[in-house]
This record gives sequence, C-alpha cells and structure tokens, in this order.
Amino acid sequence: MKNLINKVSVLLIALSLFACTEGNKVIDQVLNDTEIGGGVLRTVSIPSPTIATGNAASKFSAIVEVQDVNQSKETEKIDIYVRFKDNNPADGNASKAEVLLKSIPASSFVAGSREFMNAAIDVTITELKAKFALTDAQYTGGDQFVVRLAQVLKDGKVFTSTNAAGTVTGGAFFNSPFTYNVNVVCPITESLAGTHTYSTTSMKAGTAGTPCGTTVTGTVVFGATSTPGVYTISDMSFGLQGSVCWQDDPAYSASSRVTWFCNNLVSSGVDKYGDSYTYTIIAAAGNKITIRWVNTYNDSAVTELTREGGANWPTIFNR
Repeated sequence: MKNLINKVSVLLIALSLFACTEGNKVIDQVLNDTEIGGGVLRTVSIPSPTIATGNAASKFSAIVEVQDVNQSKETEKIDIYVRFKDNNPADGNASKAEVLLKSIPASSFVAGSREFMNAAIDVTITELKAKFALTDAQYTGGDQFVVRLAQVLKDGKVFTSTNAAGTVTGGAFFNSPFTYNVNVVCPITESLAGTHTYSTTSMKAGTAGTPCGTTVTGTVVFGATSTPGVYTISDMSFGLQGSVCWQDDPAYSASSRVTWFCNNLVSSGVDKYGDSYTYTIIAAAGNKITIRWVNTYNDSAVTELTREGGANWPTIFNR
C-alpha cells in the first residue's frame, strides 16, 4: 500500500509540473506573439458592473491583472476610453463618441495574487457626466456606457480590443476583453404597492375625445407581484370608466400592470376591452404624482395620485 501511495504521489507531482509547463507555454506564446504584441489585461473581477440612476456615487469598477513579458514591468499605463450609447432616442439622441477619460500610471498598480500586478479600473458617473456634459435627464435605464482599456507599454506599443486575438479577448484562460458594456440600471429601492387615492380631471371619452364629467375621485390598488417594481393595477383609467363618461366597471384585466421604470410609471397589459394605456408624469413632488394619460380608444384624462398614508413617492419621480 505504501509503495502504491508513493507511486501516486510521484504521478501527481509530474502532472502538476507538466500543467505548469504547458500553462507557461501558452502565456509565453501569446505574450511574445508579434501580432498581439505581448500585452494582456486579464479580468480578475468586476465588483460593480453597472451604473445606477439616482445614485451620485455610482460607478463601474473592475480589477485587471496586467500581463506583459516582464511581469507587468513593461507596462507604462492603462488608458481608459469611454463612449455613451443612448438606447432611448425617443426623447432625443444624446449618444457620445469615444473619448479618452483618464489614464492609470504603472505607479498605481498593486501586487496581485500571482507574479503580475493588478490595476483598479474605476469609472464614476460624476466623471462620465462631466466628460460628456450629460444631465441626469439624458441617461436612463437601458442606456450604456462603453469602457475600453488600452495597455500602453514603455516601448510605445498599444494593446486593446482592436488588435488582440480571440483567444485573448474571449478565451477563458486570459479573459481579457479590453472592452466592457456598462448598462445603466434603475434600482428598485422600495415597494410602491398600496391603495392610493386619485383625483381625475380633464376627462375625455371615446375616439372623438368628447369632454365628459368634471372630477372623479376614488382609490386604485397597486398590487405587488413576484417581480420587483411591477404591480397589478385595479383601474388603469383612474375612475374615468366608472364615471359619468362611461358608467362602466373599472378598466382592468388579468394583464393590467404598472411598472416603476426609472423616473416613470409605465403602463402595460390591457383593460377588459383590450385597450392599452400610455402614462406620462407631468409633475411630481412629495406624496403627489400628476399623470397625463391616454388609451388606444382615445379616452384621456389628467390624474393626481396621492400615495397611501400620505407617504412621499420616490424622489426620482420629482419634476
């Protein structure tokens, strides 16, 4: 038995040495390849992959391992380039072309867990807004900031996503894409579920948009669902269909929903007649939100919605 254990131990040591040798051959081959140029920024971790709206301290952050042919000593700096993709052009296209944001000098690198140095990549929303002259209203959920890294060596060579092989940018061994898509997200910080009070005015009914009634008041229920920020809604018309306009049941079906999306309340699904609704917040402060809405049958109105218990709506709605 002891002899068998010794043989197994020798075999494991041999396999370990072989694996290390083969791994070094792969690294040496890539780092010495003239086409790639000997530079890799391996992604170690991405502690903060997104930019959140409504958070002045929000940032994208990643840790990269600086690989070159001399254990990071040949790398002079890392340039960070950024561009902005406005994926919500309905309110105007605020997309911005790529620009150099800043550089990280080699003096800022820190020791990593292996023989190479690490670099911290931090891109804050404050820096992005200043560089692109963006206002809070010009970026929202679904937009993207694109962060591209360029590794600059002391001999002037530059390595980035445009001159790296697929084994570097997409391979599991190096995991060095050089480019990161940073999504803009809208955090759900609280639940909007509850029984809220409405006062609906400026009512018009039907395809002709005929004025009807004056004011209707009542309550509407936002019911929690399994998806944060998405709620069932007991009356998509906030009382209009039950008023003198139609003297009907509330505008509701099993699909009726209202969604908290960034600084908006978005209606989805349909009412019992198959009509969908478009909500536009025109004013909001404290515990009141004013919504102008219209449905596909051309019913329309303006509704002031007071939150249950007089609590304030999230400040992201304020306008």
